[in-house]
Amino acid sequence: MSATERTVKKVQARHILVDSKEKAAALKVQLDEGADFNKLAEEHSECPSKKRGGDLGWFGKGAMVRPFEVAAFSAQEGEMVGPVKTEFGWHLIYVYEVKDDVNPDAGPPTGDEDADDGTLRLVAENYAHEFMMLGYTSKKVMSLFTSPHFKSANTVYNILGEGTIQEVIASVFGQKYEAPKKTDETPESAPDETAKK
Repeated sequence: MSATERTVKKVQARHILVDSKEKAAALKVQLDEGADFNKLAEEHSECPSKKRGGDLGWFGKGAMVRPFEVAAFSAQEGEMVGPVKTEFGWHLIYVYEVKDDVNPDAGPPTGDEDADDGTLRLVAENYAHEFMMLGYTSKKVMSLFTSPHFKSANTVYNILGEGTIQEVIASVFGQKYEAPKKTDETPESAPDETAKK
């Protein structure tokens, strides 16, 4: 427990990622004329978050690449900003909620053994989101969870197990996850158990 209370600012945002400033500008015109942000994100965004209408959930400073972060944290609640250029392309960012003075200790734990599975799953989803926004592939994200360099993510991985983490990553990236099939009745020596038709 920290003796000193720290406060942070967090934002909840959606974004649309495209490969050119012209595309971003054209979409911004549509949004300024009243088009639905979620729908345009689903139709045009090149980020896997498009399956959620571009929703990135809550994030704090340090979670996103610098130009994206500066734009998102400069926006007022309910404001759209952009086009913003990052190494991934051009973004339109809609900040739909802002929290000031959030106590980080009041949020979900980052891998405490006494946390329930639902909370740990939420923490895992947040890590997967952050890694995805940094441009990592789903396969690379799995290796980051198992890396000792990301201690909190690694702790969550060790508690929830590989299968749950793979399921969380697949969900964040909008991919289908199929758990390995295991049955108690099948002998361990059965060679065709994992064969796919």
